[in-house]
Amino acid sequence: MTHDELLRLIDETATQGFKTLDLAGEKLTYLPPEIAKLTQLKTLILGRWDPKRGKILGNSIDTLPEEIAKLRELESIFIYGNQLTELPKNIGKLSKLRSLFVGGNQLEELPQKICQLTKLKFLDLSNNRIKSLPECVGNLRALRFLDLHGNPLNLPMDLLNEGLNYEKPGSVTKVLEFYFSRMKTEESMPLYEAKILLLGEGGAGKTSLAKKINREDYTLVSDEETTEGIEITRWDFHLSENTTFRTNIWDFGGQEIYHATHQFFLTKRSLYLLVADTRKENTDFYYWLKIIELLSDGSPILIIKNEKQDHQCEVDEGSLKSQFKNLKDSYSTNLLDNRGLSTIKAAIRYHLSQLPHVGDPLPAFWIKVRADLEIVAEQQNTLNIEKYFDICRRHNCSDKQRMLLVSEYLHDLGVCLHFQDDKLLKRTIILRPEWATTAVYKVAHNNLVRDKKGRFTDTDIVNIWRDGQYAALHDELLQLMMRFKLAYEIPNMSGQYIAPQLLPVNKPDYAWDAVDNLILRYRYEFMPKGIVTRFIVETHLLIDDQDTVWRNGVVLADDWARAEVTENYSRNTINVRISGRTKKPLLEKVRYELWKIHESYEQLKYEELIPCNCYKCRSNQKPQMYSYNLLMKYISDNRYNIECRDSYKRIDV
Repeated sequence: MTHDELLRLIDETATQGFKTLDLAGEKLTYLPPEIAKLTQLKTLILGRWDPKRGKILGNSIDTLPEEIAKLRELESIFIYGNQLTELPKNIGKLSKLRSLFVGGNQLEELPQKICQLTKLKFLDLSNNRIKSLPECVGNLRALRFLDLHGNPLNLPMDLLNEGLNYEKPGSVTKVLEFYFSRMKTEESMPLYEAKILLLGEGGAGKTSLAKKINREDYTLVSDEETTEGIEITRWDFHLSENTTFRTNIWDFGGQEIYHATHQFFLTKRSLYLLVADTRKENTDFYYWLKIIELLSDGSPILIIKNEKQDHQCEVDEGSLKSQFKNLKDSYSTNLLDNRGLSTIKAAIRYHLSQLPHVGDPLPAFWIKVRADLEIVAEQQNTLNIEKYFDICRRHNCSDKQRMLLVSEYLHDLGVCLHFQDDKLLKRTIILRPEWATTAVYKVAHNNLVRDKKGRFTDTDIVNIWRDGQYAALHDELLQLMMRFKLAYEIPNMSGQYIAPQLLPVNKPDYAWDAVDNLILRYRYEFMPKGIVTRFIVETHLLIDDQDTVWRNGVVLADDWARAEVTENYSRNTINVRISGRTKKPLLEKVRYELWKIHESYEQLKYEELIPCNCYKCRSNQKPQMYSYNLLMKYISDNRYNIECRDSYKRIDV
């Protein structure tokens, strides 16, 4: 675009009162001072991402004119992919600015006046040369999105990613608190630590492998007890002559009842070992690899073939690698004589050293607090929050926000459990996660609870947790069960609970009005186990008569309608039907609760479908199905009829 063309466009935009000016990809080298004419402009675009071309459309602008500060109505500025070396020093005058996207430039610092942008919500500074941030940035209380990737700020990758989570309150505050606390203390220490997570079917040899990794001379026990919940084993190795790498090996119980808690413990910054018993040949590789993919954000996976009695097993590694990019390799071992064990340990050391967060600098204060907590954990399983604060104060920290930032980071790392957003659990730091999970699973394994099909009472809890280590923590452990979606309290029946994983399998008898139902179906490309039991816990207040519930389904009711929600795991579907006078509110409640569960997985692929109700499809076991979103688009576009692909009838949307 020539200079004259640019001036004419500015004049036209001003004359017509346009709210947006898009100059992305126009090969501009500067922005003229005449930009000040656009006093009504709300959005200025000098560079943006073009999804159709799959690239950034930028310019070569290296400075912005000071006149830009006269655009007092400006709410959004997009300057991706330019050559900016600095932002205007008077940028603080843009008092209505909510979004500032300046990724992919040459910025080395931010002007102090940027801190006057009190309405700023989105700030993208990625891929610049910024070495430090003005301390006043911490006062931008409206800020909900902060992208600092690709700058020499020496921040942990996980923390940088946290700043992108604009739906999570306090995520940006967490990033800035970390950054400024480290700047104040100056002293930092690199982190060489990660989790190894062992997954696989029950009896595959996960516990034996964990013990052999830690101690190669460990003698195998023929009747090794099955892991209940989670066991954690510490294993240290030398990464270099002066560097010790610490790992915590998490050994998960393989039984299906434990799958419900995978969402809480399958984490990033981890290496996954999928252990397969080659004698039984019962490992569903696709299921386990898919679960890890959905919950671990691309963490590396190794398949370990436990060749008991030298019984070999072929794995179609090429096919699996083509489907799962994070599957690195497979290895064979016989743990009885340690054949292949040294090769496996070498592979583990290598992949751990390649994790993105390894070597990240942490404030020395954090490391010292963590060391003190480990000492306390040798004597007790939990720590009162006030005593935790005392530990922090011993290391010269009096700011409670910083103290909580440390415990949140240690929670994310898997060192402890601290649910800060829970009114009861926030008062207690669980120092040993395996102790807590063992406690809650004692309820699920209790014969009385199983005999009562998942029902239990406060009296049952007293008997199950009569051991002294649980005595004063019944309320917290019960809350933890509910947090893990393993139980709920029956409404209006104080002290009585249900563990939905233990409910009867058989569907109870109940009346259903099948006339004029709203029907919705969820069809999954891959369906994680436990979606419906989690749904039951989330919606338990609406269960019809608090009785119409079973392991694979539930009937909900409000004042106007009833909803039946059933899972067909063999077909990867959840089916919903709504009857009653006013169905929409209950339908939206069901959709919202299922949406929340779906969002807890990374990239879970599913379709939300509605069956055709033409004369032919109504009597068909496999009616034509329409995407819910497609039908809603028809309605929004005022198109109220759609053709059935089977009967060719026009159907009212």
